[in-house]
Amino acid sequence: MITARITVNYDAVKGIGFWTSKIAFPEDDCRQITERELSGKYINTFQQEIELLAVITTLSLIPEGNEFVEVSSNSTFVLQEFRSQYKEQKKVDTKNNNRVNDLFNILFYLSSRRNISWLLTTPKGSEKQLKVPSSSQENNLIPKSENTKFIAYTDGSCLGNPGNGGWGVVVEARSQGELVQTYEFSGSEPNTTNNRMELTGAIKVLENLPENSQITINTDSKYLYDGITGWIKNWKAKYWHTSAGKPVLNKDLWQWLDELTSQHRVKWNWVKGHHVCDGNIQADLLATTAAKQN
Repeated sequence: MITARITVNYDAVKGIGFWTSKIAFPEDDCRQITERELSGKYINTFQQEIELLAVITTLSLIPEGNEFVEVSSNSTFVLQEFRSQYKEQKKVDTKNNNRVNDLFNILFYLSSRRNISWLLTTPKGSEKQLKVPSSSQENNLIPKSENTKFIAYTDGSCLGNPGNGGWGVVVEARSQGELVQTYEFSGSEPNTTNNRMELTGAIKVLENLPENSQITINTDSKYLYDGITGWIKNWKAKYWHTSAGKPVLNKDLWQWLDELTSQHRVKWNWVKGHHVCDGNIQADLLATTAAKQN
């Protein structure tokens, strides 16, 4: 088991933060331990930022995979907020501090790639375990059922682009080719774009499926379809940069969609928008209605 111990100290008067981290990597026979110590110092910063940077820097040096990792930190903000936000896939509320939001999303991505047990170090030096839900949610809208395959229709809408946006989803549960149940859900966001709503619709489908489901997702968005079936391979190879060397737009949503896709058996299908397809038409109606009601 890999262990990491992180300690953060912050001087609010001077705006200076300092952190240390010690990572222990066991050898193959578990008798030898290789340790690595890290530290960082920042001026003109604030406590939430340095606490996030300390954990992110530490996790970035721990290999991805299923090997168990135990991480302890004295940062209540990072661990408590992470525990509550991880399950809902939401950005942490930091009074519109975009820097912290960006760092929190990086932490979210790094954590989703590792099997981590979180420990909160108390002022007395003891540790208290924090249970973080796995990336597959516990309270899915769609219940688990044997021999069920799913067909989904997703759509996104935005009034203004950017502007008030909405997403809509229709999911059909089928058993032996027969329709068993249809699920519909939708949502909205302010100050967003059409592409983000298209991505969010697909994400909501996968978030609410039972674990390891077989599903065909139909979308009329070429941006979503081309991205998830082709572009994303090159983006990942270039550390989330385009062939032109520019950062990938909507990286946070693409990364989460990529992670969710790996948890299911997904077939992607592009359909012509507003075509004679009941599922696509209904998803469009749900998305448009949600955007208007924002």
